[in-house]
Amino acid sequence: MTLIRVGIAKSLSLGLAGPTSFRPSAFKKEGFQPHFTPHHQEMIFDRELPLDLWVCEIVKHLDSPKDYLKFRATCKSWNLNLPKIPNHMKIPVPRLILPFDYETHGIQEAKHDFFHSSFPIDMPDTLFRGSGFGWLISIGLDGVIRMLNPCNKAQFDLPPMSTTPNVLAYNPDALDEEYTIKRIHRRDRDSTNDDICIANKYYIQEENIKKIIISSHPPDHKNKQQNDDFMAIAIYSEQDQLAFCKLGDNKWREFSIPTKIGVTGGLQDAIFHQGKIYGVDCDARLYEFDVKTSTGSVTDVPPPKDDPYIRCVDSNTKFLVCSIEGDLLMAVRYWTYTKRSDADADADADDDDFYKTSKFNIYKLNKKRKKWRRIYSLGDSVLVVGLNTSICMLPFTNGNGKWVRNCIYFCDNNYTYQHSEIVGGHDVGVFNLEDETIEELFPNAEFIFPPPVWLS
Repeated sequence: MTLIRVGIAKSLSLGLAGPTSFRPSAFKKEGFQPHFTPHHQEMIFDRELPLDLWVCEIVKHLDSPKDYLKFRATCKSWNLNLPKIPNHMKIPVPRLILPFDYETHGIQEAKHDFFHSSFPIDMPDTLFRGSGFGWLISIGLDGVIRMLNPCNKAQFDLPPMSTTPNVLAYNPDALDEEYTIKRIHRRDRDSTNDDICIANKYYIQEENIKKIIISSHPPDHKNKQQNDDFMAIAIYSEQDQLAFCKLGDNKWREFSIPTKIGVTGGLQDAIFHQGKIYGVDCDARLYEFDVKTSTGSVTDVPPPKDDPYIRCVDSNTKFLVCSIEGDLLMAVRYWTYTKRSDADADADADDDDFYKTSKFNIYKLNKKRKKWRRIYSLGDSVLVVGLNTSICMLPFTNGNGKWVRNCIYFCDNNYTYQHSEIVGGHDVGVFNLEDETIEELFPNAEFIFPPPVWLS
């Protein structure tokens, strides 16, 4: 028997490159069946099985969707023989975390391609302002910002709300006047006369931090060596600025942005992408942030020119997502507004407007040309956006044999309306790019608080 030994750590590394990598052309005539040593350090192939069979055996030991896609793209024959969706891999599905009894809002799980869960533990007076890598990020009424793993109930604290850069003082004993905060006027960023205001803990909990995004699993979870560079970024303040904290920090630190640029409309989303941090504001301007210098600047990428309404802050919001292939995507979510049917609603009050998501436009960044390009399909991918860290997923099955693909799962992140306590939290659903239809998960609800969040 002819034996060929190939080190797993080298030949199955990301990208399958390097001098020790095997090439399909070397084994075109006869296939080799893999066997594994007790410690799985090497694969041994013998000439028994056709090439496509041992290739299929190899991919069973890939546990990352990105690694699988890169393996499949190594050559034409592997691309043709391997399925687009790995059969051996457990593909995650979107899970909606509900802060209430779902039956009271008429959810029927069987109708929808998602799974839901109630709060994993008793968490009164808690709002979720993020999720990522299987962790929820909560903000308590006491200002504690905590990460929670719903599976094993592990917890990890981030710096508290009182340490965000806009908080000047915090006195928990001052009833309804716990926080002293600084406000910056967007239209007059050159002015040094910032407003100093008093705010209560309810306002700060709901309004001060809009969203928290994490770079990886927190420390002491899974592979600790990979978590030394753990970071969290937060979109905070009425001006929607960006702050960050690194492992060991006891406070949030501000990214400074030159006055001549500014964030005139405020950031709407941010992302860790290919070793950098990017943000997008309401004018669809793309920002890049440098942790080493604690600075941010606008990039040379102009907003898309095909949509005259993309800069209308009241009609849309934007999300940044990394595609499965590694491209930076911008998902623009549009709302439509109608007057509530409630007879008690004030016809002149904007807060009484009932909003719903009407569509999404998707753009892909061409880095070389520094230009956004509109795309009309996600192919086999699924986006999940909202309060969570925006993610792109492989297609998955709903348990009934139906594959879910080319769609966007979204939850309600319209903070302004939620704070009104009249409408908000209800705008949760699935947008299908194939036919541009929307399936609402709470079609009969107008106000849900605290709002649900996707666990990403």
